[in-house]
Amino acid sequence: MPRYYTWNATSKKFQRRKQGHAVPGHPDMRSTDALGRIYTVHPKNDACQELNLLENDTHWDTTIAEAIISASPSQIRTLFAIIISTYFPSNPRDLCNKYKDNMSEDILHRIRVSSRNSDLEVNEEILTLDRRYVLPHVRQFVS
Repeated sequence: MPRYYTWNATSKKFQRRKQGHAVPGHPDMRSTDALGRIYTVHPKNDACQELNLLENDTHWDTTIAEAIISASPSQIRTLFAIIISTYFPSNPRDLCNKYKDNMSEDILHRIRVSSRNSDLEVNEEILTLDRRYVLPHVRQFVS
């Protein structure tokens, strides 16, 4: 709220106030306590993230990274579901992509055992199966 200036919409510049109380020590300056209109601008989240104006997901990243040390894949999936359904991280997809291998280790192991192929690696088909196991955990906490 400019106390000593007003916005001139025609020239698109701030100008000194012409009305109001005289400012002691500045005879040609005026001030007022009047409330004017305040406009807010909502930039894109990407710009805000880059300027560190928004909270980022570092603490959720750290939380999951610490859980990986001692938690089972099922517990990590549950933790991820709680985080995204309760705390709404700004970029849940990045968190999921970063930790998808840790969250799906048990599923990959089950598939390797059932197919008797210990060399099996994660591919799109396994990721699709993984979503079938992860989504029920997410739905459980969202509902």
